[in-house]
Amino acid sequence: MVQIDRANTISVGLDLYTVADRHQADLVEAIAEQIQAWSANPFFRSTSVHRSLDGVRVFTYSQWEPKFDHRSLNRLERFAEFFPPDALQLEVTASRSTSTEVEIKVGTTITHLAEFRMQPVNQPEMVKRTTEELDRAMSSPGLISATFHRSLDGTRMFNYGQWESQAAFEAILKQPGFNPDEPYWKGLARNEFHLYQVTHVVGG
Repeated sequence: MVQIDRANTISVGLDLYTVADRHQADLVEAIAEQIQAWSANPFFRSTSVHRSLDGVRVFTYSQWEPKFDHRSLNRLERFAEFFPPDALQLEVTASRSTSTEVEIKVGTTITHLAEFRMQPVNQPEMVKRTTEELDRAMSSPGLISATFHRSLDGTRMFNYGQWESQAAFEAILKQPGFNPDEPYWKGLARNEFHLYQVTHVVGG
């Protein structure tokens, strides 16, 4: 298993892929091969691979030594078969969990990756607002952890959330502030989210 570094002492790489559902398994296999090569890099700490429940998305969450930008790494020729990922460098801004650590492991839990797009001028307020909302969110039954990250270019934030089930996640969407019709991020950002399962974990 891998632990998310809530002390913000490492660099986080996030690679977002979109793929036709019939090719999702091939992409996951290619990424698994890629991260075996990454693991030989002296700056490497860990990588986890996630496949979306709708079959058309994959993302990797990787951790590196401080200030290392994983986007500088070469990719295997096999990746020419797929659309290039949306690759970002992130840092953790706030995190809560029901246990001492936030762990990423292959299993039956559901990962919720929420992407918030914004003007860079709004990112500081989004960092503040998401931090304020964490304690209220953690009162939702079935929420295991929630970790917010900001992109270093100022244009995005991501919430990496872990849930006991899809039903538990869907329940929070009915609560004030988390309901998409009147969200806590209104006026600051646009939000898109998808649900995933962890398929591979390397490092830790």
